[in-house]
Amino acid sequence: MRVAVVGGGISGIASAFYLMQRNIAVDLYESEDRIGGRIGSEQLHGRWLDFGGKNIGKNYVLFRDFVKKCRDLDYEYFGFNTSQLIGGKVVRISKEGAKLFNTLRFIGLCGFDGILKLYPHVRAIIKDHRQGVLNSDYFNNIAEHHDDVSLAGYLKEPCLSQIIRPVTVRMNGAEPDECYPGNFGSNLALVIDSYEQLKHGMHGMLDAFQAMTKAPSLNILTGHKVTSLSRDQVTGSISIGYTHGDVQETAIYDRVISALPAIQLSVIVDNILPDASALLRQIKYYPIAVAIVKYRRNVFMKTHRAMVFDQSFSLSNAGAYGINDLDLVRYTFSGRTSRTEISENSDPEDVISLGEKIAAQYFNIKDNTREAFAYRYISEGLCAYSPKHYRLLGNIDKKLEPLTGFIATGDYRRGASIEACFRAAGECVDKLFGDLN
Repeated sequence: MRVAVVGGGISGIASAFYLMQRNIAVDLYESEDRIGGRIGSEQLHGRWLDFGGKNIGKNYVLFRDFVKKCRDLDYEYFGFNTSQLIGGKVVRISKEGAKLFNTLRFIGLCGFDGILKLYPHVRAIIKDHRQGVLNSDYFNNIAEHHDDVSLAGYLKEPCLSQIIRPVTVRMNGAEPDECYPGNFGSNLALVIDSYEQLKHGMHGMLDAFQAMTKAPSLNILTGHKVTSLSRDQVTGSISIGYTHGDVQETAIYDRVISALPAIQLSVIVDNILPDASALLRQIKYYPIAVAIVKYRRNVFMKTHRAMVFDQSFSLSNAGAYGINDLDLVRYTFSGRTSRTEISENSDPEDVISLGEKIAAQYFNIKDNTREAFAYRYISEGLCAYSPKHYRLLGNIDKKLEPLTGFIATGDYRRGASIEACFRAAGECVDKLFGDLN
């Protein structure tokens, strides 16, 4: 049996892994020159740095199992230490130190209405971690009753500005009025988790996965951009059209899994399944720009390593890359203001200078020499889903059914976290091979 996975990001890697666990050979197609997608890495001063997905939750059971089976990589503590500017005053928020004090501070930031509405959701996730994803029973019920309004209509101040927006703009690239209550469980699950990082970064994990190509069950095809899907009417197989360099080619498979973002899949299936394509385009994606900048001297103090910025700034977050990387800043630009000021045509150094100007009031950036930087702008960087998202997913699946042997996974299935992508990929593989009804 020939099986292809389209998309070499975390969803594609997870899909290929679960196929290999079944002893099924897989061709993994990736349009870029290396796998990783939005969790990809770049070198800075000889060190590989990750642009996304580097924080690994204690509840990431599936991903940790994958890492162990690839190569038993070491983890290191990351922690949660940030701050906000509230009423002109810097308010620090941390999971480090006195738990009671931090809990009381969180309650103060939420306000009474926020606690009243969020606590039952948090309790449901703590009781059953499987509920903290998209399309879970608990949050589908929330969607059914509350997704006629956005989070901005569901919750009130101060919770919206002080708790909800920092979460949605970071995880979805979206403002609270662009997100919905029925999807917020996937965010809450991440907020209440605690985190580590892989000691050698996500690049070490990607290296370990690529080492599996020595086995005959995995073939990674980088630089291969899939452009079309069609059904072979004679054999019933699926034909993939792709470009490699300047050459257009085709390949035939018995089964195909898409692990692309919904917006990219919509383009590929538009000719063969236009109704499915139209539904996929209803899933919202927003851009993100990330800059990792190395400075000559420390920018942060150990006790103050990050800050989130409100909707008036294009910079949504500035933080230390790691708990001991106090001279290495990760600038994140996302949210509505960022979209108006930064685009794919923006000069990276201009974007970084903008971030420095904003953050310099609070950290040691002025007169601190910038030694090197890495930068990425991703136009479809973060997924914000859709209202009553579980209904849309069901309709998409129905419209994909005519292409027998094809199935789709991705960040829009269970959520954008690494763990959610692994769960969705595992379920996708099970369903494709008849293990799920």
